[in-house]
Amino acid sequence: MLLAIVKGRFPMPWKTFFTALLCAVYVISPADFLPDVLPLLGIADDATFVLLVLAMIKKDIARFRACQAQTKDKVIDLGDIKDYKKRG
Repeated sequence: MLLAIVKGRFPMPWKTFFTALLCAVYVISPADFLPDVLPLLGIADDATFVLLVLAMIKKDIARFRACQAQTKDKVIDLGDIKDYKKRG
């Protein structure tokens, strides 16, 4: 998916990108809604944000796979053309 985004074949999911970036900053930063020194609660809020971002990424991957399946039907493989010429 990343390669397709870089090559311009799939649109960049900006919302997911910025949410993941904010999540990474939130998990790394010492300022939290619930401090990490609180047993279990401090880690739970970080884990909640990570799970939300993973759910967003999962949706983007599913959308990418659907897009790839759609375009695969429209693409002609050059190997098929070479094989056709050899037979003809």
